[in-house]
Amino acid sequence: MKSKRVKVVIALGSNVQQQYHIDFAKICLEATFDDMTFSKSIWTNPIGLSSDKFLNVLGVGYTNVNQERTVQALKNIERKCGRKVAASRKGVIAIDVDLMLFDTERFHEQDWNRGYMKRLLSQMGISSKNEADA
Repeated sequence: MKSKRVKVVIALGSNVQQQYHIDFAKICLEATFDDMTFSKSIWTNPIGLSSDKFLNVLGVGYTNVNQERTVQALKNIERKCGRKVAASRKGVIAIDVDLMLFDTERFHEQDWNRGYMKRLLSQMGISSKNEADA
């Protein structure tokens, strides 16, 4: 039985060697998901920590695997791109790869309302409003 092809929206952020880490993560995402497209990059100030600015990008693609395997793939990409737990605790984020949408299920709900996320979502033609709340 063939799995259903579902849309995924993935947020990327980095505050150290930002362009390098974002570019490498994009290559990994393109190798993992079908038809990946990316927004333009935008610089943002850190939220809740003292660090260099973040470079943020949004990716949209498709997968035939379930949500659990999708999240595991994103965690593997973070590791491959140099994310270390100890460094992250100190505010050094080589790469953060967050699943924002899997099919119709949204995650990281507070992030959907951030100004930079609204801009990135708009670039990709995605509404920041939760359709279930509309």
